[in-house]
Amino acid sequence: MTREPKLYSLFGLAISSAVPLPCPEWQPLGARADVELFESTGQQLSQSCHRICTRFEEDGFWECSMFEDGAARVCWKDHFDFVVSGDGRRVLWQRLMGVPDEVLFTYLLGQVLSFCLLVRGLEPLHATSIVVDGQAIALLGDCGYGKSTLAAGLMARGYPLLTDDVLLLQFDGQTVLAHPSLARVKLTPGSADAVFRGSRSIPMNRFTHKMIFPLTASQHVSHPVPLRALYLLPRNSSRSRVLVRRVNGRAAFLPIIKSTFNNSVVSAPRLKRQFAFASRLVKAVPIKRLCYPKRLDLLPAVVDAILADLSRESKPQ
Repeated sequence: MTREPKLYSLFGLAISSAVPLPCPEWQPLGARADVELFESTGQQLSQSCHRICTRFEEDGFWECSMFEDGAARVCWKDHFDFVVSGDGRRVLWQRLMGVPDEVLFTYLLGQVLSFCLLVRGLEPLHATSIVVDGQAIALLGDCGYGKSTLAAGLMARGYPLLTDDVLLLQFDGQTVLAHPSLARVKLTPGSADAVFRGSRSIPMNRFTHKMIFPLTASQHVSHPVPLRALYLLPRNSSRSRVLVRRVNGRAAFLPIIKSTFNNSVVSAPRLKRQFAFASRLVKAVPIKRLCYPKRLDLLPAVVDAILADLSRESKPQ
């Protein structure tokens, strides 16, 4: 029996889906969908891609084709196939093997949905965010820099997660609001021990050791909160003690540009918008650079340094 689609809310978008999503349902009466999700067949996906391909990327597991009308086809080898329409209003998806729903939603409502955000002029960041005393802090860094591991260290102190991987920010006067995403975090088994030992987890895919850990209501904040600060994570392990220092100007601007999410979209309007977004953000919130030895046994010291830094800063009014 065909299920009737329902409306859900994520990143401020009304999302229509016949498959139940792990997001709050959209409540306003008479609301219309911003994005419609449709489970499709391989033939339907292929038929939607008969157009000129302008760009192609692949890394052995992930493939992305961009088309002349702005549409995108995103595939994860042997796992999923997605097509996003050029106007960002329609996403076709197909599950290629029997992976759990939690894995499907991680890709569909993260990387794939980011194409829909970009069409609307929204610039998500590649970041993990934790809520400390009612305000968000964002951890920025490329894949493998330890964003989720550091977030797990903060969660071990009782601070809930706001979002892992995709952070959408909204400027509201003098305040920058950080939006939540799904109530889950991706961690390697070693990084997860501090918080999730014995908890249920789901393997992401056969190309990584990372696991998906669903969160309880007390471990996740499901509403937008003000952003207090951004912390830039180091690429390499430091031999020195843990250091936190504020950065400004070019040293703050360039990491924000580098941390914008989904670099498959490189149109001139998008690049112009990235620069405007980064310029506004560095003026609105403090940007801090972290240096620390990347050892799990020293993770509590890094958490202590962040909390001490926050206590020294006066909270925004």
